[in-house]
Amino acid sequence: MSAIKFLVLVALISCSNANEESLVLKIGAIFFDTEMKLAEAFDVAVEEVNAVNPNLRLDPIKHYMTIDDSIVLQDLSCELIGNGVAAIFGPSSKTNSDIVEVLCNMTGIPHLQFDWHPQQSFRERLNHQMTVNVAPMELMLSNAFSDILGSKSFDWKSFTIAYEKSAHLNRLQHIFAWKQLHKTGIKMQEFQRGDDYRILWKRINNAREKFVLLDCPADILVDVVNASIDFNMTGSFNNLFLTNLDTHVSGIDRFYSREFTVTVAAVRLRTYIPPPVHDEIDVFDNEVDTRFDSLGTQLVYDSVVLFYNALLQMSQRSGFYMPQFSCGHGFWQPGPHIVQQMKELSPKQVKPPYKTQRLKINAHGQREDFNLEIYNPLIDRVTHIWNKDFQLVDIEKIKENSTQAVKQRRLENKEDFSQKPVRFTVATRVGKPYFSWRDEPEGVHYEGNERFEGYAVDLIYKLAEECKFDFDFEPVRDNKYGSYDAATDEWDGIIRQLIDNNAQIGICDLTITQARRSVVDFTVPFMQLGISILSYKEPPPKADIYGFLNPYGVEVWLYVMIAMMITSMAMILAGRMDQFEWEPPSENANRELVRQNIWNMHNTMWLVLGSILTQGCDLLPRGLPMRLLTAFWWIFALLISQTYIAKLAAFITSSKLSGNIASLHDLVDQNKVQFGTIRGGATSVYFSESNDTENRMAWNKMLSFKPDAFTKNNEEGVDRVKLSRGTYAFLMETTNLQYYVQRNCELTQIGESFGEKHYGIAVPLNANFRSNLSVGILKLSEQGVLYNLRNKWFNSNESTCVEDSTIDDGQFDMDSVGGLFVMLIVGLFIAFLIGIAEFLWHVHRIAVKEKIPAMLALKAEFNFLIRFWLTKKPLHTYRESRDSTSTGYSSLQQLSSGSTVKKKKKTKKRAEY
Repeated sequence: MSAIKFLVLVALISCSNANEESLVLKIGAIFFDTEMKLAEAFDVAVEEVNAVNPNLRLDPIKHYMTIDDSIVLQDLSCELIGNGVAAIFGPSSKTNSDIVEVLCNMTGIPHLQFDWHPQQSFRERLNHQMTVNVAPMELMLSNAFSDILGSKSFDWKSFTIAYEKSAHLNRLQHIFAWKQLHKTGIKMQEFQRGDDYRILWKRINNAREKFVLLDCPADILVDVVNASIDFNMTGSFNNLFLTNLDTHVSGIDRFYSREFTVTVAAVRLRTYIPPPVHDEIDVFDNEVDTRFDSLGTQLVYDSVVLFYNALLQMSQRSGFYMPQFSCGHGFWQPGPHIVQQMKELSPKQVKPPYKTQRLKINAHGQREDFNLEIYNPLIDRVTHIWNKDFQLVDIEKIKENSTQAVKQRRLENKEDFSQKPVRFTVATRVGKPYFSWRDEPEGVHYEGNERFEGYAVDLIYKLAEECKFDFDFEPVRDNKYGSYDAATDEWDGIIRQLIDNNAQIGICDLTITQARRSVVDFTVPFMQLGISILSYKEPPPKADIYGFLNPYGVEVWLYVMIAMMITSMAMILAGRMDQFEWEPPSENANRELVRQNIWNMHNTMWLVLGSILTQGCDLLPRGLPMRLLTAFWWIFALLISQTYIAKLAAFITSSKLSGNIASLHDLVDQNKVQFGTIRGGATSVYFSESNDTENRMAWNKMLSFKPDAFTKNNEEGVDRVKLSRGTYAFLMETTNLQYYVQRNCELTQIGESFGEKHYGIAVPLNANFRSNLSVGILKLSEQGVLYNLRNKWFNSNESTCVEDSTIDDGQFDMDSVGGLFVMLIVGLFIAFLIGIAEFLWHVHRIAVKEKIPAMLALKAEFNFLIRFWLTKKPLHTYRESRDSTSTGYSSLQQLSSGSTVKKKKKTKKRAEY
């Protein structure tokens, strides 16, 4: 009997020592029946912490829920508390009730959460003082996302947030504060699980969005991204930022291919480095525990480790006891101390180590310190690390500063297609001198970029050499610059190619406008210009040597001559009637008294002609009728001559003007010449959107012209100007205008340029290489390359026009005044003709009167005529120096001897009388 008692006593002592060496505490966990992986992670965590210290073991009790019901949740929590659990884990954020937090707060049982719950107010924290959450604070995540997108590595200026309806937008609150909800800032697009996700991407694509922040659960992420492929959202200039921290387990790496070149970035909590390194500065661990690949499983594990290490320290203190009371009927005193201990634990003090780095709980039971990896989920390559102290740090800098040996990252052999230097496709349009097909000599065939030539071609070659990139030219099919059609809400031309990611660079004579800048970006301008008027140059009129007669028509000259004849005859008649116009009596040859009248046709015509030529005359009237008649003729002559002079001056001045249009104002004010621009081009936009009255009037007139005043391109406009021959003018950029004027002799520029404009290179919105192109353009400008290119293509000496080298200084040449000389010559000829006729008539009269041969009289008169130094003429020239051989009369002496003797006899007889 005593032996039996001894054995029982030994057994009791053994049991008592065993209880002192090993403390077993129950812990409870609540999961939904769809969270089996979390439950498995919970079991693995309990198993691993139990192996840390044999003196303290955890005994898990798990309950599962099928639906979110607060009553069921309350019953499960009370059942766990009644079973004496030292902590309750869960439930997840799928629950809408905080009943577990409230019950734990009432009973002093620590409550641990492992995912995101709505942010708590100050009052709510009073009822949740026993709750600790190992998931990162949403406020800190929001701050991290804002830092990432605003950094130089991302630099997102405007983007669209696409979010699943049940997503926690608290994680984006800093972004909302950073960028306004505006078409140039942030745009919001909501979708719901199970929707047709193509509708989402169609809305984003219609908004011309290239930058998308996608916030959706990891289990539907692949389906959502897959729907974007149908809307050409997978180009190299599309950017996708995935905020779900479980993106790495979503299966998105299935899109890894050369066709899927989207720049994708995602975030995740950085995993802890296990021993022997055990240093959070080292970021090159290759080992992965697939049992805890998702963030949820890692956080469940960390919550168990956190509680176990806090409990391990508290259980060794005096006064610790196990909880034994029912729900709502008691308070576990060690509970608050365990919660406080969890807040004071350092990550390096815990065993086993956490699955996530920098797990530290603040005074409110929240986790505000953690490391985020920013990585490419397609190739699982980390690019940056973020934490609250250092913000975003490039992974390469961390490598350089790491004191540990650099290890090779896994999957390093994968090629990052989104970061691969692309071979740019350059969209352009055919139009000289910027871009055109090169003529192929016989036997020569060009391929690739060699097929093209022009200013834009040379500029891209220079930029490619400066900025180190390759390119392929691709002329747009519709050969348009890019204009917006409000009816279809679509762009065309080069701009459309950039929007659709079919090209990365757009270049030609492409004007920078506000409308285009809303859908694409532009580099700094490579050319500055204006708008001017291209017109047909009228050929200079042929010189008219009789232009001095043009002020009066033929009938006017005819009437003037008739008036002169009538006036002359009227003067003759009036002079003969007026007695004062007769000279005093004088003797004639017959010694008779006669009166002479000077007003004959010869004298009146001289007076009339002298008056009309403003030269006057020495013949003046004396009688009143003649004076009145002469005065009225002088009035007529004065007005006729002065009117002629004024009209001649005006005619000469107007003949030097090429036209009456010298500016846009003149063009708008007339109705003879139509004018237009390229349809949908930047010049037409300048007029259509201008607030200037004159520009609006010009635009309205262009719209009203029939036929249509607009053209498809510059070439059509130039051809139309040439064919119209002065009835059509074309408004175009000055650089293009100068190019065509130099090569078309019949074209000219009218007026000064107006409406300053700039040509730039277009790139997709937020393209990261835009700044490089801008820097390249500035360097080319400083080096004089742009100046040389402009001279080469716009100011070449290929013009075949024959320019008049003389300067128009207002002087007339012989072609202009030749008619005056012709008139003078004709007058001299007529005068000499009449003079010869009168000379011959005079010779004839001498021969008849003197009864001598006509030849003798002619020779005698001609002999005196040629001796111009003689100023006195004898009465009978044929009698002078008859014997002189110098006169040439000696030969006539014998012929006239008989007649001479007779004359001498008659003379003697007269002397006798």
